[in-house]
Amino acid sequence: MSRGLRVVAWVAALLYVVVGLLELILADGSLGHRLTFAGVLGLFAALVLVGVRLIDDRPWVGAAMASVGAIAGGLALFWTGAALLLAIAIVVLSVLAARRASEPSAAQPGAQR
Repeated sequence: MSRGLRVVAWVAALLYVVVGLLELILADGSLGHRLTFAGVLGLFAALVLVGVRLIDDRPWVGAAMASVGAIAGGLALFWTGAALLLAIAIVVLSVLAARRASEPSAAQPGAQR
């Protein structure tokens, strides 16, 4: 897995968690609404991080999880602009990493190209 993907995933996850915490602390509205929003953003951050971590072992499952978490978080925080750009980067980089991880290696005996 590429280092760039890990960095972008951590930045996106941090953005989701920080905005969730700021919403919880500073926003007006019911406590239930604020807790739900913060919890959902935390779930999106976890999906991104777990998905990126899974790419080495289960490439397409990991890419799907990271992409779903990134897209959902990007849509939830569309007003930041950065969240949408990070979501696009995560989707592209995770698919590229999954393609590389799922290709048979030339070092394996009997590998086909």
